[in-house]
Amino acid sequence: MKQPETHLVVKMKDRLEAEGGWWFKVHGGPFQRAGVPDIVGCYKGRFIGIEAKMPGNGPSAIQKYNLGLLAEAGARVGVAYTIQEALDIRDGKLNWSMQLENFG
Repeated sequence: MKQPETHLVVKMKDRLEAEGGWWFKVHGGPFQRAGVPDIVGCYKGRFIGIEAKMPGNGPSAIQKYNLGLLAEAGARVGVAYTIQEALDIRDGKLNWSMQLENFG
């Protein structure tokens, strides 16, 4: 049985794909770099990284670290709890620097 966060990631990715761009669901594992955002993609020439979370949950320390590195490199990144927040990250309306006060 899929976890609620898995369902959220699938819905986010489906919506992102329906609106264009290139999107990939990152599957963690022993050969995967730790802390990579759940969804990575490219949209209108911008690299996007979206960490999906269920309400009440926040990113881990390694996820925060990687979101910061990606943001410094010029990517649009952030934590999304809803499909709309994923779209807002993609469009640059919500970003990691705006979210830092929530996650420290």
